[in-house]
Amino acid sequence: MHPEWQRICNEFIQATSYAVGDLEKGWSAKYDFSKRPPTYLRYEDAVVRIPLGNPDFPQAPDLWELLKNRRTMRNFTHVPLSLNELNILLWGTQGITADMGEYQLRVTPSAGAMYPIETYLLVNNVEGLDKGLYHLDVERWTLEGLKLEDVSEIAYQYTEQQEMTRRAAVNFVWTAVVERTKDKYNERAYRYIWWDVGHVAMNLHIVGNALGLGVATVGHWFDKNMNEYLGIDGLNHLSVLMASVGKVTGKGWQYDRRPE
Repeated sequence: MHPEWQRICNEFIQATSYAVGDLEKGWSAKYDFSKRPPTYLRYEDAVVRIPLGNPDFPQAPDLWELLKNRRTMRNFTHVPLSLNELNILLWGTQGITADMGEYQLRVTPSAGAMYPIETYLLVNNVEGLDKGLYHLDVERWTLEGLKLEDVSEIAYQYTEQQEMTRRAAVNFVWTAVVERTKDKYNERAYRYIWWDVGHVAMNLHIVGNALGLGVATVGHWFDKNMNEYLGIDGLNHLSVLMASVGKVTGKGWQYDRRPE
């Protein structure tokens, strides 16, 4: 690692590390949820809106077998996802499960119930959806179409030509609205947003594998280009992780679709 990069990393760890007595006693417990930053993001100028409604859940496989057999699979076919399958994936990662009055709980945990993670989709092959860039309005459980265009090359180029992203039925792009978590946890927020997206990504793997789909997390992407494409600033709102999802065939989970 370059010495300057190592210095920056070390300073980050030190600046976000605490010892007993560093914090005012009980500061996090006094947080006023009524004054929190907006929890939900909505694009009023969306090109199209697709209400998702409640998913139609299939019979679930045995949990222990599912966990034992969970694999990253990226040998995607050209068979499209159904809109219901996509809805199940979205619910399994961001679905609201309880209303606590001043805030709502979701399928995945979040530090302090701040829920900084937003979901964008690069849709290549989903029944009932035009190709394009979509955003999930969690509160109204609606897909907002932001750019209706072929996004397969965007995914391919911005992941440094990872073939699976071009062949995937849909690529998830998760972002973090840092202010939501920072409003409660200050500098520690820059640790918590990564933990939050990790919970979301793991749920996508579990739910996707339960549906017989292939899921592969993408940790290597050009975030500057992706942030610009999404229309976010890369500082207060930034992309934090990606994942590719699609139909797979056979047991070739070790087959990696990369350029020959």
